[in-house]
Amino acid sequence: MTKTVRGSFVESMSLSDSDVEDSPTLHRRIATYSVESLRVASQVDKTYVQYPDFVRAIQVMDRLFQLGTELDMPQGAFIEGPTGVGKTALFRYFQESVPKSTLFSPGMGVVGLRVPQRPRTGHFVSGLLRAIRYPFSTGSTPQLYQRRHIVVEGLRAAGTRLIFLDEAQHLLQQLRGPSLHDWECESTEFLRQIMDEGRISMVLAGSEGMDKLEETSKAFSSRLPVRERLKNFDRDATWVGFVRAFSKQCKPFDLTFLCEPAITTRLHYACGGNLRAFKRHVTEAVLLAVDAGALKLDAALLSQAFQITFGSATIRSNPFA
Repeated sequence: MTKTVRGSFVESMSLSDSDVEDSPTLHRRIATYSVESLRVASQVDKTYVQYPDFVRAIQVMDRLFQLGTELDMPQGAFIEGPTGVGKTALFRYFQESVPKSTLFSPGMGVVGLRVPQRPRTGHFVSGLLRAIRYPFSTGSTPQLYQRRHIVVEGLRAAGTRLIFLDEAQHLLQQLRGPSLHDWECESTEFLRQIMDEGRISMVLAGSEGMDKLEETSKAFSSRLPVRERLKNFDRDATWVGFVRAFSKQCKPFDLTFLCEPAITTRLHYACGGNLRAFKRHVTEAVLLAVDAGALKLDAALLSQAFQITFGSATIRSNPFA
């Protein structure tokens, strides 16, 4: 760990110009984890494993990305799954893996948006205007409504081929106006306009139950014929393979301890086969290990990480205690 790195971290934590009275709090925040442990844990957190469900979803997105802007026929998909199974991670992995090309502006080949609760058309207009770096991405409801054509033209000019909507189950709560011509009647009508006029593929990722969108937005839903599902891991060979692959791909720290059969089983009990809970638990254990000077994980570190990750009031039983 270099002096420059530590200085950079301390400086970043000091940008708020804390008062003298706040110095103990500031010191505690800086001292919680070392710079080296944060560096290593960051690499663990960014580790991706291409397990079967993940691979199928990536293949779907690869296909939609390739077809985007090429065909007049709208292309889209639903990716369903409970919270924490890796839907957002799927988008981040795909976005980071998109190669550079002259066919689209840098960083604009695939665009992601998070759908808010009870979304309105203006939410999507504003979010996509920011994505294409339009200088006036906010405004009144009528102003945003008038900028819909700017969104479509801007996305086409940028060469955008795929739009990923996270938390798409909120589309089931979209607000409706008093008439079919009201601006907030159907936010999905605007999304359909993007697909049709922009010839841009679309992926909707959200919790289970998104098939109900067909009941309220049949025209839009018909443009999303593909269905894929991400789920929590069962305690079977796929889980064992996932843990082994994760340990192997994590180069910054030795995670081979996780591959011991008894530990792999207890890990499943600890996180319930949930990808986010697994990564959170393992990342915390690595933070503790690096700061303790350990070269690999052990049951004691996993037990301590469990207590920190899930808290003292959790209803989960610590399988490493």
